[in-house]
Amino acid sequence: MHITAEKIKEAAEALESTELKSFMFQEPTAGPLTRRRRSSRSTGRSRRSTRGTRRSTRGTRRSTRGTRRSTRRSTRGTRRSTRGTRRSTRRSTRGTRRSTRRSTRGTRRSTRRSTRRSTRRSRRSTRRSRRSRRSTRRSRRSRRSTRRSRRSRRSTRRSRRSTRRSTRRSRRSTRRSRRSTRRSTRRSRRSTRRSRRSTRRSRRSTRRS
Repeated sequence: MHITAEKIKEAAEALESTELKSFMFQEPTAGPLTRRRRSSRSTGRSRRSTRGTRRSTRGTRRSTRGTRRSTRRSTRGTRRSTRGTRRSTRRSTRGTRRSTRRSTRGTRRSTRRSTRRSTRRSRRSTRRSRRSRRSTRRSRRSRRSTRRSRRSRRSTRRSRRSTRRSTRRSRRSTRRSRRSTRRSTRRSRRSTRRSRRSTRRSRRSTRRS
């Protein structure tokens, strides 16, 4: 049994229509202090009317109790429904929070993985570039060293040539000096021989004379 506003209005109208309200709110009339005795018929009627009013009041009380119980039950049902809705909302909010946390964690993990992969790739590329630079530097150094070695070889060859030329020149000069000394010695010897001859001739001529 669901209590509605229409049923409550009907119960209130039934209370208003009863004779109890008219009897309770009846204004007292001024009469003589000594009351007359009523007849048995009037007393029976009054007793019957009081009994009817009592029964009607009991019915109204029962109806009010039923209405109160129904209202209590309805309020309890509403409270339970509100509690259920609150629990469902809490569960839904918890589920949404969990789902959001999981999604955020997944996104963070994916971003971390992507950043790590990108950083690794960048590091690898930088390492490769460094290696290539080092290889190019080494190749340049090797080229420079080969050039230097070639230059050194050329310089050694030139130095050897120069030393050979110098040795040849020195040898030629020594040979020339030796030749000149030999010539000079020969000339000196010839001159001494001539002088000796001349002295001998002069002595001979003096002896003859």
